[in-house]
Amino acid sequence: MLSVEVSDDDLLGLQVLGAVAGVGESDSATFAELLTSTFRRGVIESYKAAGFTWPPNEPGSAGHDAGAVRVTTRADDVAAGPARARLRRGVALWTAAVATVILIVGSYTGNWRWTGLTQNGQVWDWMQLLLLPVAIGTFPLWLRFSGQMSRARRDALGAVVLAFAAFVLVGYLAPLRWTGFRGHTLWNWLTLIVLPVTVAGATIWPKTGRTFRPAYRRAAFALGVAWIVTLVGGYAGGWEWTGYTGNTLWEWVQLLLAPVAITTCVVPELIRLVTGRVGDQPHSGT
Repeated sequence: MLSVEVSDDDLLGLQVLGAVAGVGESDSATFAELLTSTFRRGVIESYKAAGFTWPPNEPGSAGHDAGAVRVTTRADDVAAGPARARLRRGVALWTAAVATVILIVGSYTGNWRWTGLTQNGQVWDWMQLLLLPVAIGTFPLWLRFSGQMSRARRDALGAVVLAFAAFVLVGYLAPLRWTGFRGHTLWNWLTLIVLPVTVAGATIWPKTGRTFRPAYRRAAFALGVAWIVTLVGGYAGGWEWTGYTGNTLWEWVQLLLAPVAITTCVVPELIRLVTGRVGDQPHSGT
């Protein structure tokens, strides 16, 4: 079905024609017939004015000479556009999935050493590869739209987090060697997690419109206290599981300065300085 916008003047003219013919808008069926016949007469007159023979399927007419011509309206294009986009996206995803499966199967069963998967086949290796892009792609979405998520979806995400924590714990205690967790200290986890989470959170937080609620302050305070406890235990108490021993102030600066201080404080201020604080100035009409 094709929808056509009618201007006020056109609608007034149709109402006059309907009044002359004794048809009112209240009689929707008859009024629709009037619209159809008026539109058809306009098409016929325009077609004949172009020098063609009506109807189009008669010999000598443009429609007959053109053979099998498919006329596509703009409405058809609009409806087909999303379908084509979904088809292309589906083909791309399936192609990537099949290629990934072939690489994994070939690496582990066909001994394809050139892929490097057999040398980096533990869960820890895959986390090092995927955590940064996954965090940048999903964590900002959670920050921005978590308030609009249903309770069931939030509970499901919380269950996934708890399941992953349990999986990590089992990887250390069992131990599950294929996870690659055992042997990695708290320092390794900090280097793995701090950069992705901080970069993703710092870039999207100002756009969420959220305030730093008391609950967030309490959580940040608790994390800060826990971190200080691990510092004391790692350096003074010899807690080897922290992995802090041997790491100097320089290593801590490398760990925290780039993702935390520079991303959240230095870069925004530098942008304001370079741009002359254009974003802070009210826009005025010209």
